[in-house]
Amino acid sequence: MTKRVTIKDIAKECGVSITTVSRILNKKPGCCTPETEKRVMEAVERAHYRPNPAARSLVTKETNIIGVILPDIYNYFFQEFFKGAEDYLGKKGYKLILCNTDGKAKKENEFLESLTQGMVDGIMITTGNCSENNDYIVKLSEGGFPIVTVERYGDDLEQIPGVLFDNKKAMCMAVRRLYEYGHRRIAFITGPANAANAVLRLEGYKQGLKEAGIKYEKALVCAGDYQMTSGYKSIKKLISEQEFTAVIASNDQMAVGACKAIRDSGKSVPDDISVIGFDGTMLAELYQPALYTIELHGYDMGKVSAENLLKLIKGKEAGEKKVIFEPVIKEGSSIRDITDMTL
Repeated sequence: MTKRVTIKDIAKECGVSITTVSRILNKKPGCCTPETEKRVMEAVERAHYRPNPAARSLVTKETNIIGVILPDIYNYFFQEFFKGAEDYLGKKGYKLILCNTDGKAKKENEFLESLTQGMVDGIMITTGNCSENNDYIVKLSEGGFPIVTVERYGDDLEQIPGVLFDNKKAMCMAVRRLYEYGHRRIAFITGPANAANAVLRLEGYKQGLKEAGIKYEKALVCAGDYQMTSGYKSIKKLISEQEFTAVIASNDQMAVGACKAIRDSGKSVPDDISVIGFDGTMLAELYQPALYTIELHGYDMGKVSAENLLKLIKGKEAGEKKVIFEPVIKEGSSIRDITDMTL
């Protein structure tokens, strides 16, 4: 195996000090003559020299790497979130490490343990299906480690910089729109029972019904897990048991599953049953009919989270402790106005 070329080898070949080579590689102005710089850079190119990131981080105390911990890499929202963070940080010279927990608290804890052992300069940690590691997150932040939470809830996280979405308001908006379109029997597909944002979305659904003067019926609520298959199975079953004219899913993936279940049951979207999703991902645009959905701003949330984390890394305040994104309705073709039928 070929011996790895070191900065010492480059210095020896060029007849200069290791410090001079280091300064040239780090683009320090005025460290040597133009002729010396040219000679060193030519030697670097000939030898295919690459700096040792571990050695560099020992000197600079920085890795230029950011950890991103999320629960499901198949979820379109988290893909858009990651892209937003990556685009912003990439322009600042940072690389990202993606850690997928599968919604498991143990894996999340293991990633936190590993990443904070000098592997990264900071961490963005998104919502999980539990809050078991919130205490650990608080300890890291209080100890000076740069960390930003995303869609993660809990009184213990109040002082931790975070980016949130108004889930309750969003679901109220969805119910209100269906009510305005004449719908009175509105089904709902929840997210995981132990996910804080899923609980907030269910609360928003209930609040929306109350504001519209519609009685809450537990029989119209289906348990989901943010996966497409759960949207399909829950609505396939509900169609055989209950009468309803519309369904709101807690994310776009379950909404797509619901649409397929409706079609497979011999019904049409939106002619027979209207469907509203949640997330506003690319999936909602590509699906036919295009999903009526609530925009969750995944890309922008990633960008803002990255911006705030970088401020913490540079020793600055992250601005607002909590940045809250407001919901926006994203029009689609998956709901029908049945006002005339309900008069």
